[in-house]
Amino acid sequence: MTTSSVDVFDHDVMTTIFPNASANLTAVSPPSSSALKIASDVVIKTTLIIIMAGMGSTIEIKPLLQHLRKPVGIAIGMLSQFIVLPAVTFGLAHALQLSTYPALGMLVMASCPGGSTSNVFSYWMDGDVPLSVAMTAASTVIAMGMMPLNLFIYSRSWTDQSLVIPYVNIAISFVMTITPATVGILIRWKWPKLADVIVKCGSIAGAIAVVLTLTLMSVMYPFMYRASWEIYLGALLLPIVGFTFGFIVATIFRMDKSRRITVSLETGIQNFPLCMTLLTLTFDRSMFALISLFPLMYGVTCILCSVLFLFLYKIFVYIKEKMDKHGFDTIATSEGKINGQRV
Repeated sequence: MTTSSVDVFDHDVMTTIFPNASANLTAVSPPSSSALKIASDVVIKTTLIIIMAGMGSTIEIKPLLQHLRKPVGIAIGMLSQFIVLPAVTFGLAHALQLSTYPALGMLVMASCPGGSTSNVFSYWMDGDVPLSVAMTAASTVIAMGMMPLNLFIYSRSWTDQSLVIPYVNIAISFVMTITPATVGILIRWKWPKLADVIVKCGSIAGAIAVVLTLTLMSVMYPFMYRASWEIYLGALLLPIVGFTFGFIVATIFRMDKSRRITVSLETGIQNFPLCMTLLTLTFDRSMFALISLFPLMYGVTCILCSVLFLFLYKIFVYIKEKMDKHGFDTIATSEGKINGQRV
């Protein structure tokens, strides 16, 4: 594939995107089917299945049916994810004055549906897990139409090249999300005690997946850390923008706290593997470093931001519980003194 905007081998382009490294495309090509890549694919997919089975095991059928019968929450989430986020990302890419390839990588990332990572973080942050799973499934299906539409609308600023939408991979992602989740839901319905065990396994698998993803990405794609400050800043801002606008949209529609958290996470955490698949199918191997640089950095910053927000949320909950308990103790003490005076 070629793009009229820039030449991938142009020295100025390479030194702009990789200011701290020489323009050596061989060093930054995507990894081949090495033992490490095969092992990472197997481990990540296995943990994904365990995570979704665990998240499904938290879901009771009645709340899920309520979301499906009255999909207001799902619709609000889709508005935030496929309308608001791509438009904001388009503006952010121009504001940062990103060159063609990082800008396209940023746009593709923002146009992708949500992934399973948002489900486990929603569980950890006391979100609405049935809504989270329903949104992930819905966004994966809707992405078949909204991804090409958003990319067609917004990519014109940088290229007139058509991007290859990986419909087969989207379908596989849907099956890998919905099948273990459905099994988990059935287990919760039939064997609640077993479901509790699977939930714990899914939570542990989520923590393992977070550590593994960061480690494997750093080992397999070390060139991403040589990016320019604009790409670092953009990769840091995109998940924060997603979380923020998702929360704002949910607040405007007066959703409760758990659902605001869920919509925020679904908007801010995108399906990183799907983005990488699209880029691999569309661009030549020699161009991989340029076009994948932003999504790779986003994969790191998104997880780090999610972990940070989880940490801050747990601190907030802890402080609130302490304050509530202190307030309750104060009221109880005051009532005791009043009763004692009456006696």
